[in-house]
Amino acid sequence: MERTQEIFEKIEAYINNTLSQEERSVFEKEMEQNPELQTEVDKHKKLHEVLSDTDTLAFKEKLVKISDEIKAEGTSSRSWFLQHWKMAATIAVILGIGSILWFNANRTHQNQELYAAYYEPFPIEDTTRGESTNDFADALIHYAQGEYDRVISTLEELVHVPDQEQLSLYLGNSYMNTGEEQKAIDIFKNIDSSSKYHENAQWYLALTYLKIGNTKKLKPLLTTIINYNGVYKENATHLQKALKK
Repeated sequence: MERTQEIFEKIEAYINNTLSQEERSVFEKEMEQNPELQTEVDKHKKLHEVLSDTDTLAFKEKLVKISDEIKAEGTSSRSWFLQHWKMAATIAVILGIGSILWFNANRTHQNQELYAAYYEPFPIEDTTRGESTNDFADALIHYAQGEYDRVISTLEELVHVPDQEQLSLYLGNSYMNTGEEQKAIDIFKNIDSSSKYHENAQWYLALTYLKIGNTKKLKPLLTTIINYNGVYKENATHLQKALKK
């Protein structure tokens, strides 16, 4: 669905109950027939929930104050000019914040879609250690089954084993899947550039930045991965292009 200012304003009017009964009925029928429109309305409702905090209330109080000042200035030619200037400024602020929220929400949605499209857990490899333990074997089984919360404590104890840096990739992926993205970032950054797993770590670091929406760090990292010309070059190139759309 094409996202336009007109659609944005109509959704806001619907949520704020400023549509006429006829307009509201037409809009609701349109939502029934267009799931994408319904999704956008749901996004706006969530944004309104976010905007119900104290910062937003303070902003609303400022708007009320401006409105009171406009009324107090009367209808002289100078006041008339100030009225319209302040009203235009107020509308610009409102629409500006609305547009920022609109595009930020869409950007976040796009990032999550891209993340879901490109993310695959680092696969289990043959792992040889001086002494294998039942806990370690169980951790790999749980990891392979996507039960990431059950492997973290075991992997945290094992990541310092020399020459077993793939364990760090397992741990970083587990953090990515349990909402601990900053820990994942720290793990991936800590894999040395001389390691054979450095390229893997850079790719998963990029995906972590994508997940949390840190495009400032993501974009130059994608360029680095592309220039490295390794196994992730193609994915990094496609992802870079998708982020420019």
